[in-house]
Amino acid sequence: MIISKKLDTVSIRLIVRILLTLFTAVTLVSCSGSSDDKVLPTDENSGGAQIDSAAITIFTVIGDVPYTIEQKEGLVNLIDAHNAKSKSEFVVHVGDIKPGGDVCDESVYEEVSGLLRKFESPTFIILGDNEFNDCDNPEDGLALWKTYFLNFNTNWNFPYVVENQEERPENFAWVENRVLFLGLNLVGSSVHDQMEWDNRLADDAEWIEQQFELQKDNIEVAVLFGHANMTELNPEKFEPFTNRFRKASVVLDKPVLYMQGDGHFWFENKPWPEQNIVRVQIEGGANAVQVTVNPNLENPFNFDREFLN
Repeated sequence: MIISKKLDTVSIRLIVRILLTLFTAVTLVSCSGSSDDKVLPTDENSGGAQIDSAAITIFTVIGDVPYTIEQKEGLVNLIDAHNAKSKSEFVVHVGDIKPGGDVCDESVYEEVSGLLRKFESPTFIILGDNEFNDCDNPEDGLALWKTYFLNFNTNWNFPYVVENQEERPENFAWVENRVLFLGLNLVGSSVHDQMEWDNRLADDAEWIEQQFELQKDNIEVAVLFGHANMTELNPEKFEPFTNRFRKASVVLDKPVLYMQGDGHFWFENKPWPEQNIVRVQIEGGANAVQVTVNPNLENPFNFDREFLN
Protein backbone atom coordinates (compact mmCIF):
# COMPACT_ATOMS: atom_id res chain seq x y z
CA MET A 1 0.00 0.00 0.00
CA ILE A 2 1.30 3.41 -0.98
CA ILE A 3 0.49 6.29 1.45
CA SER A 4 0.44 9.72 -0.04
CA LYS A 5 2.95 12.15 1.42
CA LYS A 6 0.50 14.99 0.99
CA LEU A 7 -2.90 15.39 2.61
CA ASP A 8 -5.71 17.12 0.79
CA THR A 9 -7.39 20.22 2.24
CA VAL A 10 -10.43 18.33 3.56
CA SER A 11 -8.26 15.90 5.50
CA ILE A 12 -6.23 18.72 7.09
CA ARG A 13 -9.38 20.52 8.20
CA LEU A 14 -10.76 17.31 9.71
CA ILE A 15 -7.58 16.69 11.71
CA VAL A 16 -7.52 20.27 13.01
CA ARG A 17 -11.17 20.02 14.10
CA ILE A 18 -10.49 16.80 16.01
CA LEU A 19 -7.48 18.30 17.75
CA LEU A 20 -9.45 21.41 18.75
CA THR A 21 -12.25 19.26 20.16
CA LEU A 22 -9.83 17.22 22.23
CA PHE A 23 -8.07 20.36 23.53
CA THR A 24 -11.38 21.93 24.57
CA ALA A 25 -12.49 18.80 26.45
CA VAL A 26 -9.20 18.56 28.33
CA THR A 27 -9.35 22.25 29.27
CA LEU A 28 -12.91 21.98 30.65
CA VAL A 29 -12.01 18.99 32.81
CA SER A 30 -8.90 20.63 34.24
CA CYS A 31 -10.80 23.84 35.09
CA SER A 32 -13.76 22.13 36.72
CA GLY A 33 -11.61 19.90 38.94
CA SER A 34 -12.80 16.68 40.55
CA SER A 35 -16.21 16.30 42.24
CA ASP A 36 -14.45 16.55 45.61
CA ASP A 37 -13.16 20.09 44.95
CA LYS A 38 -15.73 22.44 46.53
CA VAL A 39 -15.85 26.18 46.75
CA LEU A 40 -16.11 26.79 50.46
CA PRO A 41 -18.69 29.28 51.74
CA THR A 42 -17.62 32.54 53.29
CA ASP A 43 -19.10 34.37 56.26
CA GLU A 44 -19.24 38.16 56.47
CA ASN A 45 -18.61 37.97 60.24
CA SER A 46 -15.25 36.34 59.59
CA GLY A 47 -14.11 39.05 57.20
CA GLY A 48 -14.83 36.90 54.15
CA ALA A 49 -12.66 34.02 55.38
CA GLN A 50 -13.63 30.60 54.12
CA ILE A 51 -15.36 28.20 56.50
CA ASP A 52 -14.35 24.57 56.30
CA SER A 53 -17.48 22.67 55.25
CA ALA A 54 -16.23 19.65 57.22
CA ALA A 55 -15.90 21.65 60.46
CA ILE A 56 -19.04 20.33 62.12
CA THR A 57 -19.01 19.56 65.85
CA ILE A 58 -21.22 16.88 67.40
CA PHE A 59 -21.62 16.48 71.16
CA THR A 60 -23.99 15.07 73.78
CA VAL A 61 -25.68 16.80 76.71
CA ILE A 62 -27.17 15.14 79.79
CA GLY A 63 -28.09 16.42 83.23
CA ASP A 64 -30.26 16.21 86.35
CA VAL A 65 -29.20 12.60 86.79
CA PRO A 66 -29.02 10.30 88.69
CA TYR A 67 -31.67 11.03 91.33
CA THR A 68 -32.84 7.48 92.04
CA ILE A 69 -31.67 3.88 91.83
CA GLU A 70 -33.71 3.52 88.65
CA GLN A 71 -32.00 6.58 87.16
CA LYS A 72 -28.60 5.15 88.04
CA GLU A 73 -29.49 2.00 86.12
CA GLY A 74 -30.83 4.14 83.29
CA LEU A 75 -27.62 6.17 83.22
CA VAL A 76 -25.52 3.01 83.01
CA ASN A 77 -27.65 1.82 80.06
CA LEU A 78 -27.41 5.25 78.44
CA ILE A 79 -23.62 5.22 78.73
CA ASP A 80 -23.43 1.72 77.22
CA ALA A 81 -25.64 2.78 74.30
CA HIS A 82 -23.67 5.97 73.84
CA ASN A 83 -20.38 4.09 73.71
CA ALA A 84 -21.83 1.73 71.10
CA LYS A 85 -23.74 4.16 68.86
CA SER A 86 -22.84 7.79 69.34
CA LYS A 87 -20.70 9.92 67.02
CA SER A 88 -20.31 12.62 69.66
CA GLU A 89 -16.86 14.07 70.23
CA PHE A 90 -17.57 14.83 73.88
CA VAL A 91 -20.29 14.78 76.57
CA VAL A 92 -21.41 17.55 78.92
CA HIS A 93 -23.37 16.96 82.15
CA VAL A 94 -25.15 20.21 83.02
CA GLY A 95 -25.38 19.59 86.76
CA ASP A 96 -27.50 18.05 89.54
CA ILE A 97 -26.10 14.62 90.34
CA LYS A 98 -28.58 13.93 93.16
CA PRO A 99 -31.90 15.17 94.62
CA GLY A 100 -31.69 18.57 96.29
CA GLY A 101 -33.08 17.30 99.58
CA ASP A 102 -30.50 14.54 99.99
CA VAL A 103 -27.44 14.99 102.17
CA CYS A 104 -24.32 16.12 100.32
CA ASP A 105 -22.38 12.99 101.23
CA GLU A 106 -18.99 12.35 99.70
CA SER A 107 -20.00 8.86 98.59
CA VAL A 108 -22.52 10.37 96.14
CA TYR A 109 -19.88 12.50 94.41
CA GLU A 110 -17.51 9.55 94.26
CA GLU A 111 -20.13 7.17 92.86
CA VAL A 112 -21.35 9.52 90.13
CA SER A 113 -17.77 10.38 89.20
CA GLY A 114 -17.14 6.67 88.70
CA LEU A 115 -20.27 6.27 86.57
CA LEU A 116 -19.43 9.18 84.27
CA ARG A 117 -15.89 7.88 83.77
CA LYS A 118 -17.47 4.95 81.90
CA PHE A 119 -18.16 7.23 78.93
CA GLU A 120 -15.66 6.57 76.16
CA SER A 121 -16.09 10.13 74.91
CA PRO A 122 -14.31 12.88 76.89
CA THR A 123 -16.78 14.19 79.47
CA PHE A 124 -17.26 17.57 81.13
CA ILE A 125 -19.51 18.44 84.04
CA ILE A 126 -20.66 21.74 85.50
CA LEU A 127 -22.15 22.44 88.92
CA GLY A 128 -25.82 22.01 89.74
CA ASP A 129 -27.50 23.56 92.76
CA ASN A 130 -28.32 20.17 94.32
CA GLU A 131 -24.68 19.27 94.93
CA PHE A 132 -23.59 22.81 95.78
CA ASN A 133 -26.02 25.59 96.62
CA ASP A 134 -28.60 23.30 98.30
CA CYS A 135 -26.09 21.64 100.60
CA ASP A 136 -26.28 22.46 104.33
CA ASN A 137 -22.84 23.95 103.84
CA PRO A 138 -22.43 25.05 100.19
CA GLU A 139 -18.69 25.55 100.61
CA ASP A 140 -18.31 21.90 101.64
CA GLY A 141 -20.40 20.85 98.64
CA LEU A 142 -18.21 22.89 96.31
CA ALA A 143 -15.07 21.38 97.84
CA LEU A 144 -16.41 17.85 97.29
CA TRP A 145 -17.39 18.68 93.73
CA LYS A 146 -13.90 19.99 92.99
CA THR A 147 -12.35 16.86 94.48
CA TYR A 148 -14.26 14.55 92.13
CA PHE A 149 -15.16 16.67 89.09
CA LEU A 150 -12.81 19.63 88.60
CA ASN A 151 -11.03 19.28 85.22
CA PHE A 152 -12.99 16.07 84.72
CA ASN A 153 -12.16 15.96 81.02
CA THR A 154 -8.50 15.21 81.85
CA ASN A 155 -9.54 11.61 82.50
CA TRP A 156 -9.59 11.29 78.69
CA ASN A 157 -7.34 12.35 75.86
CA PHE A 158 -9.09 15.55 74.74
CA PRO A 159 -7.30 17.14 71.77
CA TYR A 160 -8.13 20.79 72.52
CA VAL A 161 -6.64 23.18 75.05
CA VAL A 162 -9.16 23.82 77.84
CA GLU A 163 -8.73 27.02 79.84
CA ASN A 164 -10.00 27.62 83.37
CA GLN A 165 -10.92 30.95 84.92
CA GLU A 166 -8.31 31.87 87.49
CA GLU A 167 -10.81 33.27 89.99
CA ARG A 168 -13.25 30.39 89.50
CA PRO A 169 -11.50 27.30 88.11
CA GLU A 170 -14.77 25.37 87.69
CA ASN A 171 -15.50 27.72 84.75
CA PHE A 172 -13.84 26.45 81.57
CA ALA A 173 -13.55 27.29 77.87
CA TRP A 174 -12.08 25.99 74.64
CA VAL A 175 -12.40 26.59 70.89
CA GLU A 176 -13.11 23.79 68.44
CA ASN A 177 -14.00 24.10 64.76
CA ARG A 178 -14.61 27.84 65.14
CA VAL A 179 -17.00 27.24 68.03
CA LEU A 180 -16.36 28.65 71.52
CA PHE A 181 -17.53 26.34 74.32
CA LEU A 182 -18.00 27.76 77.82
CA GLY A 183 -18.86 26.01 81.10
CA LEU A 184 -20.22 28.10 83.98
CA ASN A 185 -20.91 27.77 87.70
CA LEU A 186 -24.41 29.12 87.18
CA VAL A 187 -26.90 27.54 89.58
CA GLY A 188 -30.35 28.38 90.85
CA SER A 189 -32.27 27.79 94.09
CA SER A 190 -31.95 29.94 97.21
CA VAL A 191 -29.61 32.86 97.77
CA HIS A 192 -27.90 31.92 101.04
CA ASP A 193 -25.24 34.59 100.92
CA GLN A 194 -25.95 37.66 98.78
CA MET A 195 -22.29 38.63 98.52
CA GLU A 196 -21.26 35.14 97.41
CA TRP A 197 -24.14 35.07 94.91
CA ASP A 198 -23.29 38.46 93.42
CA ASN A 199 -19.57 37.71 93.22
CA ARG A 200 -20.18 34.40 91.46
CA LEU A 201 -22.50 35.96 88.89
CA ALA A 202 -19.95 38.74 88.31
CA ASP A 203 -17.20 36.16 87.75
CA ASP A 204 -19.42 34.26 85.29
CA ALA A 205 -20.20 37.45 83.35
CA GLU A 206 -16.53 38.44 83.33
CA TRP A 207 -15.55 35.02 81.96
CA ILE A 208 -18.01 35.36 79.09
CA GLU A 209 -16.95 38.92 78.27
CA GLN A 210 -13.28 37.97 78.30
CA GLN A 211 -13.73 34.90 76.13
CA PHE A 212 -16.05 36.61 73.64
CA GLU A 213 -13.55 39.45 73.24
CA LEU A 214 -10.53 37.13 73.07
CA GLN A 215 -12.01 34.71 70.54
CA LYS A 216 -14.31 36.94 68.45
CA ASP A 217 -12.07 36.71 65.37
CA ASN A 218 -11.54 32.95 65.76
CA ILE A 219 -15.15 31.78 66.06
CA GLU A 220 -18.49 31.79 64.26
CA VAL A 221 -20.62 30.37 67.11
CA ALA A 222 -20.64 30.28 70.93
CA VAL A 223 -22.14 27.53 73.11
CA LEU A 224 -22.61 28.04 76.86
CA PHE A 225 -23.41 25.38 79.46
CA GLY A 226 -25.06 26.41 82.72
CA HIS A 227 -27.45 24.71 85.09
CA ALA A 228 -29.93 27.42 86.04
CA ASN A 229 -33.21 28.45 84.46
CA MET A 230 -32.67 32.21 84.57
CA THR A 231 -35.94 33.46 83.05
CA GLU A 232 -38.87 31.51 84.50
CA LEU A 233 -37.56 31.11 88.08
CA ASN A 234 -36.95 34.47 89.78
CA PRO A 235 -35.21 36.12 86.81
CA GLU A 236 -34.48 39.30 88.79
CA LYS A 237 -31.86 37.57 90.92
CA PHE A 238 -29.94 36.61 87.77
CA GLU A 239 -30.07 40.06 86.17
CA PRO A 240 -26.53 41.08 87.24
CA PHE A 241 -25.40 38.19 85.03
CA THR A 242 -28.02 38.13 82.27
CA ASN A 243 -27.73 41.86 81.53
CA ARG A 244 -23.99 41.53 80.90
CA PHE A 245 -24.38 38.24 79.03
CA ARG A 246 -27.00 39.73 76.71
CA LYS A 247 -24.88 42.82 76.05
CA ALA A 248 -21.79 40.71 75.32
CA SER A 249 -23.83 38.58 72.90
CA VAL A 250 -24.96 41.68 71.02
CA VAL A 251 -21.36 42.83 70.69
CA LEU A 252 -20.28 39.37 69.52
CA ASP A 253 -23.05 39.46 66.90
CA LYS A 254 -22.88 35.72 66.21
CA PRO A 255 -25.19 32.81 67.12
CA VAL A 256 -25.10 31.95 70.83
CA LEU A 257 -26.59 28.81 72.40
CA TYR A 258 -27.25 28.53 76.14
CA MET A 259 -27.94 24.94 77.28
CA GLN A 260 -29.34 24.36 80.77
CA GLY A 261 -30.76 21.72 83.07
CA ASP A 262 -32.90 22.54 86.09
CA GLY A 263 -36.43 22.25 84.67
CA HIS A 264 -36.65 18.52 83.82
CA PHE A 265 -38.56 19.01 80.56
CA TRP A 266 -37.51 19.93 77.05
CA PHE A 267 -37.91 23.29 75.40
CA GLU A 268 -36.11 25.49 72.88
CA ASN A 269 -36.76 29.21 72.68
CA LYS A 270 -35.38 32.76 72.53
CA PRO A 271 -36.20 34.21 75.96
CA TRP A 272 -34.62 37.64 75.42
CA PRO A 273 -35.04 40.31 72.75
CA GLU A 274 -31.56 39.51 71.41
CA GLN A 275 -32.41 37.19 68.54
CA ASN A 276 -28.94 35.67 68.27
CA ILE A 277 -29.37 33.89 71.65
CA VAL A 278 -31.06 30.46 71.63
CA ARG A 279 -31.87 28.76 74.93
CA VAL A 280 -32.43 25.01 75.34
CA GLN A 281 -33.51 23.18 78.48
CA ILE A 282 -32.86 19.43 78.43
CA GLU A 283 -35.16 16.75 79.83
CA GLY A 284 -32.82 15.37 82.45
CA GLY A 285 -33.01 11.87 83.87
CA ALA A 286 -31.71 8.97 81.79
CA ASN A 287 -32.13 10.94 78.57
CA ALA A 288 -29.61 12.57 76.26
CA VAL A 289 -29.60 14.98 73.35
CA GLN A 290 -27.08 15.00 70.55
CA VAL A 291 -26.23 18.51 69.37
CA THR A 292 -24.74 19.25 65.96
CA VAL A 293 -23.17 22.66 65.37
CA ASN A 294 -22.63 23.61 61.73
CA PRO A 295 -21.19 27.14 61.37
CA ASN A 296 -22.06 27.11 57.65
CA LEU A 297 -25.79 27.36 58.37
CA GLU A 298 -27.83 30.42 59.26
CA ASN A 299 -29.32 28.35 62.10
CA PRO A 300 -26.23 26.38 63.13
CA PHE A 301 -27.84 24.23 65.86
CA ASN A 302 -29.54 20.87 65.40
CA PHE A 303 -30.90 18.72 68.26
CA ASP A 304 -31.49 14.96 68.08
CA ARG A 305 -33.16 13.40 71.13
CA GLU A 306 -33.62 9.98 69.49
CA PHE A 307 -30.02 9.30 68.46
CA LEU A 308 -29.56 6.38 70.86
CA ASN A 309 -32.78 4.59 69.86
